[in-house]
Parts: sequence; structure tokens; C-alpha cells
Amino acid sequence: MNNTAPSGVTDAATTPPLSRPPANTRLRLFLRPFSSTFAHVRRRPGRTLGVVALLLLIAAAAGATGYFLLSNYHLNAARRALARGHNMEAIEHLRFCHKYRPEHPAVILLSARVARRGGAWNEAEMLLDHYSDAHGDDNDLALERLALRANRGEIEAVAPLLEAHIASGDSSSAVALEALAAGYLYRYRLNEAERHIARWLEREPESTMALLAKGKLYEQREQNSEAVMTYRHALELDPAFDEVRLRLTTNLLRFSQGEDALAHLQYLHRRLPDHPQVQVELAKALEADGRTDQAIAILDECLRDNPDHVGALSERGRIARVRGDNARAEELLYRATRLDPGHGSARYQYYLTLTQNGKPDEAAKELEALQRIEADVERVKHILFGPLQERPNDPAVPHEVAMIALRAGRPQEALRWLQNALHVDPDHVPTHRALAALYHETGNPILSSKHRAIAQRLSSK
Repeated sequence: MNNTAPSGVTDAATTPPLSRPPANTRLRLFLRPFSSTFAHVRRRPGRTLGVVALLLLIAAAAGATGYFLLSNYHLNAARRALARGHNMEAIEHLRFCHKYRPEHPAVILLSARVARRGGAWNEAEMLLDHYSDAHGDDNDLALERLALRANRGEIEAVAPLLEAHIASGDSSSAVALEALAAGYLYRYRLNEAERHIARWLEREPESTMALLAKGKLYEQREQNSEAVMTYRHALELDPAFDEVRLRLTTNLLRFSQGEDALAHLQYLHRRLPDHPQVQVELAKALEADGRTDQAIAILDECLRDNPDHVGALSERGRIARVRGDNARAEELLYRATRLDPGHGSARYQYYLTLTQNGKPDEAAKELEALQRIEADVERVKHILFGPLQERPNDPAVPHEVAMIALRAGRPQEALRWLQNALHVDPDHVPTHRALAALYHETGNPILSSKHRAIAQRLSSK
């Protein structure tokens, strides 16, 4: 047999293809750029280091420019969100700014505004003090300080200055309008709040923040159907206004319109999955829709993250009682009533649970406490809609509300009304005595001694 390969045909098993060089050749080709680079570095080390330094400088500048532009985007987005009243959205943008530009004056000032709107007034004051230390006093700081004092209810002291800002018609007027509305609502001076909000809406008919204030006014007057209509109008103008949507759902649930509320709450839960009030309201709507297991899951999730949330404890305890889990119901409702003794709904559910659990003596005590709470609620309503509107400058009126709040086991609410009494009359002796006792009970001996001394000095005159 002829074993010679035909002419023109190469044995692939013994001869490598022309397009693939040997392994050592491929290695030399791969290393050639690096070897030439190393050779260049050896010949001209100074120039090479200069080029490297320049490249690093360019990269650093590009990175810094990127962060600067990104932080500017978040800062401007926070400004826009706050102008529309979107505090939760603003917080997310400001978190980025705090990470990369924490000392920027606008970052500090806008953070103080968010804290003020959220009722975190001590935090707002600390931020404003930090702004003053870092950047000095200016008109923006002065305006925000006035707004904070208005939110705290110091209307008599700051209203003339805020009115001057409103009259100017510049960008400060929006902050002044909002602050005065919040202050009048906080002081429960409803007639003045109504006049002020009407003026605000006359200037800015489509201001959703003014509509939010109007809705709150209706809620304080217990005109819930009007509040619902106002909040619906605000959502038509700004569907992303989460606070308005949450207030709408709360009022819808009061009217037993759980199906309508459910759609809004599911939307809010997608946007704010960890918000405890959203979780509680959603659970109520789900339970009203017959989806009790889903309601329980959401409430249990809420209580894992917020174990002392009275609303979640009360609603979860109510469901446990209805389902016959009386031991669990008693545990949850006991905690709720001890955390907030004035929570009427929790007290009622606790009374029912103790009755079902065969504890008549304890149930009788809870019923007695519940009846006192109901009587106090009626008395407070009478004061708020009667004497407080008729005699807004009488310190005895907020003082009485404070005493009722103390009896209900709500010291923070009592403190609010005692401070309101001092705004009306800084020399009101019963209020100073009550503050001395309150601060003593809450472990603040310095303020307790201060108000006790003031009361003694005023009484000796």
C-alpha cells in the first residue's frame, strides 16, 4: 500500500496551521507591549510618572465633578420636593447630600425645614444652630427660625414679622404662609386659621400645601366629608402627595369606605413599605375587606419593627379577640393601654377581652377608666369648639386642656397645651406650677426647678 500523502495535502496531525504561531511566539507577541512600556519607563522615568500623575488627577477630577453634579441634582430635587410638600421624597434626596456635602448651607437649612414640618422641633433647632455656627446668620436662617417658632405656636411673637414676608411677595412669602397656617392649627385657633388659609388659597388657588392645611382644618372641626373632598381635590392636582393620600384614607376608613381606602393604601404601601401608619391603615382596610390573614401579616411585620406602636397593638389585639385568641389579645391590648392610657379604642377592646377572659373585677376597672376617657373627650371638644375660640387669649383655657391630657396619661400632649398657655400669658402661675410638676415626673429637674421658682416669684408679688 502506498502510504505517501497526495500532492498538495498537508498532514494536520503533524503540521500546525499557518494562522496559529507556536506557543512561545504567541507569548512574545503578548508581552511585547508591556516590555516596550517597561523599557520606556526605564529610559524616561520622570516623564512617565508625570503622565501617570496627570491621568490620576484627571480621573479624580472627573470623579469629583460627577459627585458634585449628582449632589447638585439631589439638592435641587430636594428643593422641588419641599416646595410641593413632599417631605418623604425630600428626605431621600437629602440623605445623599448629607453623605457627600453635609456642610452645604442649603442642605442644612432644608434638613431643618423637613424636621420642622415633621414636628421634630428640637432637631430643627439644632440644625439651625449648626447653620449659624458654620455659615453665620443671614435672611434665610432668620426666616426659618421664625417659621419654627410659628410651628411651635409662638404666634403672638412672630406673626407681624411673617406678615411682612407675606407682603413682600418674594420667595419667602410661601414659607411664611405655610408657617402661620401651621401655627394657628397647632394652637387650635380655628377661626384665624380659616381666614389665613383662605387668604393663602386666594393667592395660590392650586397650592396643594394650602389644600392640605384646609383639610386639616376640616378634620379639627370634625367636618370629615369636607376634609375628604379637599384631599381628593389636592390629589387631582398632585397625585404623588403621600401625606394627603394618607389623610384621605384615614377619613375614608372613618366613614367605613374601606374598599375606596384600600386602593389608596396599597399604592402607599408600595411607595412607603415600612411606614407604620400606612401598615396599620392598610391592615384595617384589608380586614374590612375580609382579608384578615393578610391584615395580620402586615400588623405582625409592623410590630416587629415598631413593637411599641399603639395603633398596631390595638388593631392586632382586636383581631386576636375577634378570632378567639383571647390570651394573645389580652397581652397586646394590655401593652397598648399602658403605653397610651388615653387611647379609647384600645381601652374598649381591652375591657371586652377581660370580660371574655372571665376577669370581671379588672374589666370593671377598665370600664370605669373608659367612661372617664369618654367624658374627658367630650369636655375637650366643648373647650376646643367653644371657650378656646371665644377666648383665645385666656390662658386658663389651654391650661384646662393640659390637665385633662395629664389625667389621660398623655404628658406630651399636656406639655403642648401648657406651652400654649404660656404663649398667651407668660406669667400664668397655675401653668408654671403644672410644668414644674410635669418636668419633675418626666425626670427633668432643671426645668422643674425653673418653673417652680417662677411660680413662687409670681405668687409673692
